[in-house]
Amino acid sequence: MNPRATIALFLATLLAVGGLVYLRTAVDPTRTAAEKRRYAAVFEPAEITEIGLVRGNETIRLRRTDGGWRVTEPVEDRADPELVDRLLLAARFLDVRDREAAKDPTAVPESGLATPRVRLDLRGARDVRLDLGGPTALPGEIFARVAGQPFVLRVPDTILEVTGVPAESFRDPRLTELSADDIEKFTVQRADGELAVRLERGRWLIEKPVQAPADPRAVRDFLERLLGLRVTAFAGDGGAAGNTLPGQAARLALTPRGGGEELAVEISRAPAAEKFTARFAPRAGTLDVAPAAALLFDISPEALRDRSLGYVEADTIDRIVVEADGETAVIGRRGDGWTTGDGTRQIETGTVTRLLEVFNGARVASFAPSAGAAETGLDQPVIRLRFYSWLSENSAEEPAGGHLVAGAEFGRTAPDGNIYARAEGTGETITVTPEILAEISTLAGLPSAPGVNPAD
Repeated sequence: MNPRATIALFLATLLAVGGLVYLRTAVDPTRTAAEKRRYAAVFEPAEITEIGLVRGNETIRLRRTDGGWRVTEPVEDRADPELVDRLLLAARFLDVRDREAAKDPTAVPESGLATPRVRLDLRGARDVRLDLGGPTALPGEIFARVAGQPFVLRVPDTILEVTGVPAESFRDPRLTELSADDIEKFTVQRADGELAVRLERGRWLIEKPVQAPADPRAVRDFLERLLGLRVTAFAGDGGAAGNTLPGQAARLALTPRGGGEELAVEISRAPAAEKFTARFAPRAGTLDVAPAAALLFDISPEALRDRSLGYVEADTIDRIVVEADGETAVIGRRGDGWTTGDGTRQIETGTVTRLLEVFNGARVASFAPSAGAAETGLDQPVIRLRFYSWLSENSAEEPAGGHLVAGAEFGRTAPDGNIYARAEGTGETITVTPEILAEISTLAGLPSAPGVNPAD
């Protein structure tokens, strides 16, 4: 390397190191000194591991654990992380409006600091004790003192909004700290039976009382509403749960993702009013919860079932076949476009896109498991719609040729005016709105939904 370049590089490195040393020795202390003048106490909230709050004869203690903050006194319970953060930030950024030199708070008797109304102890890398006293002569201001400092301080009284809340407020108002993403299986257990749902290969499936795909959005909504139930009162070890009648209790058993010990939420409904009480093992005692808990009593398999006929993406299919009234329409991919099956006529891409939208957007109007083939007309469907992918040669997973991706069959008109149908691969009878058939027929260029009449 060129000696001059080596010297230049050495000097640049030396300047950079010198700059860092300067910033550490000059700028940081300057910033810390400015903060010490502005704020009552300077500390890092993330380094605090224990909090003690003494208000007269009342003591509240909190401890940071690997799982978050917990209340340890006056009860053992999970703490409200938001309220703890507010408390730490209120103490950390408590502005000092004035300082009066006084090593002994009794020297300023009007301060009320000899027996402070609130004592806040913060333990961590650096312990902090903050005493809050009485009001000053100015509105919105109180006296305060930080242990180890020879001053009596005047600070905003807004910190009392956090330090003065009831002890129960430090308990987490959410029944659980879980979310839908934490669960891989759940079972609703009631007097009228069980509803079991599990996650398999990224898809939610109902196992009991029927076996059917579940709607992921409905499952997520159900779990989030129950796991996030708000606690309205901490009832203790008795309460409404001991006075409920048979049939007014329900249980939600939860299996965490990746396995682990089963968790259970038990909810009871009071007989005389819509009052709900819950038990959740990680929480202490019984808890009164919001009326949204009624969902556990009202949920049904139908509410969680997937109501789609299927889902098809345009880039995964190569052929669409529609059969109606003895006629067959075939739409095939050719290059970047679409043609009729014999290749004699171009099909607009918008037509194919709309056909996919109709199929993907179709929703089950009702489930009709008791309807027979003669009634539904599905033994000889009025319209059959199928989507295929096409492989030109064998692959490790699939042989060459057409492979059915999705589809549906449509039969007669049901008594309620909807159309009996069956999604490909399910074998289950459902109903859909009649508009679906008319649009499929029109898009495919076939007669409009022939023969969709009620069974005799």
